[in-house]
Amino acid sequence: MFRIVRRTALAALPMAVISVCALAQAADPPAPGGHANFAQRAIQKMDTNGDGRVSLDEYLAAAAAHFKSLDSQNKGSIDATDLASSKTAIMRIDHRANALVRRLDTAGNGYVTQDEFVAAAQKRFARLDKNGDGKLTPDELVARGQHGGNTSTGAATSKWAQAVQKRFAAADTNHDGVVTLDEYVAVAKAHYAKLDLEHNGKVTANEIAASPATQERALHVANRFVQRMDTNGDGVVSQDEFLAAAKARFAKIDKNGDGFIEADEMAGQRWAGKGHGHPG
Repeated sequence: MFRIVRRTALAALPMAVISVCALAQAADPPAPGGHANFAQRAIQKMDTNGDGRVSLDEYLAAAAAHFKSLDSQNKGSIDATDLASSKTAIMRIDHRANALVRRLDTAGNGYVTQDEFVAAAQKRFARLDKNGDGKLTPDELVARGQHGGNTSTGAATSKWAQAVQKRFAAADTNHDGVVTLDEYVAVAKAHYAKLDLEHNGKVTANEIAASPATQERALHVANRFVQRMDTNGDGVVSQDEFLAAAKARFAKIDKNGDGFIEADEMAGQRWAGKGHGHPG
């Protein structure tokens, strides 16, 4: 298995804590200052004639350059492994892992203890347990995902519900149809043990980034991108397919249809977090 070394919010169940955010094929993670600054930087990177906006030609030129950087073996195509092991993907995984450690590391030690990990799970449980009965049902978890904006279509809702049901079944160890706080915390502890690669009670960002679960998730996300852009179904993405995806994305970002992308149009896009077909 290839090694990806150096999303992440606490999700419906604790084992989702280290799920990798959807791989960005494009730019670096947003800098402090938000998406406006990120959009300005992206515009500057692609704006080769310095007019403050990006034409389709400039956008496609950036896409072609990015494809070349991903195609490190000069195969003329890229696959999920190329995407998951790219510099950008590794940087984003590192960025998210470090952000997660900072959020959970209440003592400020630079690592996460089991107590801190469990405390975060307990807080998450309390937020999910809307009626305060000390028990979680699948419906509560599915509703949380829908209200949180994780689903947008019927198909996505169904997939989310199926994923929740699977995680719920794993957590419901006594099979009584509910997940108690004790069961929820037990899952958190088991997951922490998997993250604690050095078995020293100190989970670092490097351990999170290098964990098998993170690498598996990265490859899974990369496969989704390949499937989305692989229009001829051969399992890889050619440069033509990559550029076609970039061209389609340009059209979506160019809301006013003037043939140029400006910072305000780019700042409102979700590609910065999802990486769909963007050239980088």
